[in-house]
Amino acid sequence: MGDEKKLGASEHQMPEKDAEILIEKVREIEAAKREKEAVEAKNLEAKKLEKENTSKVLGEKTEYTPVMSDDEAKKDMSRRSRRGFLIGGASAVFGILGYRWLRQPEQNWIYHRAFKFNEAVSQLYYSPARLAPEFARERIGNLRVNGGEGMSEGFNPNAWRLQVVGLANPQAFPQYTDNIAYETAMDNNSEMKMTSELHENQDAKVAPNAPMPPPATMDRAAASQMPMPGLLLTLDDIKSLPRVEMTTELKCIEGWSTVVNWAGARFSDFIVRFSPATRNGSQPDLSRAGDFVRYVSMVTPDGGYYVGMDMPSILHPQTLLAYEMNGEPLTLQHGAPLRLVTPMKYGIKQIKRIGRISFTDERPADYWGERGYDWYSGH
Repeated sequence: MGDEKKLGASEHQMPEKDAEILIEKVREIEAAKREKEAVEAKNLEAKKLEKENTSKVLGEKTEYTPVMSDDEAKKDMSRRSRRGFLIGGASAVFGILGYRWLRQPEQNWIYHRAFKFNEAVSQLYYSPARLAPEFARERIGNLRVNGGEGMSEGFNPNAWRLQVVGLANPQAFPQYTDNIAYETAMDNNSEMKMTSELHENQDAKVAPNAPMPPPATMDRAAASQMPMPGLLLTLDDIKSLPRVEMTTELKCIEGWSTVVNWAGARFSDFIVRFSPATRNGSQPDLSRAGDFVRYVSMVTPDGGYYVGMDMPSILHPQTLLAYEMNGEPLTLQHGAPLRLVTPMKYGIKQIKRIGRISFTDERPADYWGERGYDWYSGH
């Protein structure tokens, strides 16, 4: 009887080998379960990211590369690297050849055509309601002394007068004279001391293959070379116009910019007081600005620097005849006694030390425009 009990007990005992197999199976099941949970968690996270993915939001089709072995991946990367090197090398060669081709003088027409296209697009979207951003005065930076063209040494601001020609009825003003010419400093071949040294890049404004500038004409002539009728204004005449302040960003074509506070008179207010001639001979009226002659020429007293502006840009509400900068009167280095400020244009258009304003229906000369740059120079 006792032997039978022992025999029955032994039958219910699991052999040691089978127990090990069972334990291993349990471990495999647990590992598979953990792996499945990890995959599900990863998929859940992927779905969450996919919802936020830009391509998903835009409805773009997403394709994934097939799974590769290590050897296949190495072969694919090697093939892609060779192809990328060949394409990159060919692109570099074509880029160098294209650059040399574009630098040939006979290719200047490409630049000119591009400039004209840019100007046409800018004028198409131009609106006097589109304003440049204005900033808090705490953002004001230091405006470097830059660009000495037309800034002759020995200039006497007390003897300065603003010549104005091309008005509708100049004889109606007490500032009218039969001869607006007057003597002024004429050292326009040498820049003011230190200005060239302060250029961030002295070659930044030298356009390749720029044509030689044409000989002097009325829109390049110095103050002493203008024996013709017109107005001679003083700074007090400008200050008698409504005073406007704005804090805007001046952008240089060399690539730097700074925030500056300006004070002066809107050019549009200047035009209301001193109305330009019209193309159809009608009485000038700012509400019919399209009747005005189409351009404005501005020249420094020595004739060393000159810009041309289209009438819509001049009438923009942020185009100023400025006489103060950062709460102080303009310094000689920054264009005293009077300079142009127009944040819709690059700095090369914002002429310092204005000596003459001429209203004309012919596109006027422009200093940097004659040296290979965009005449319009808007941004």
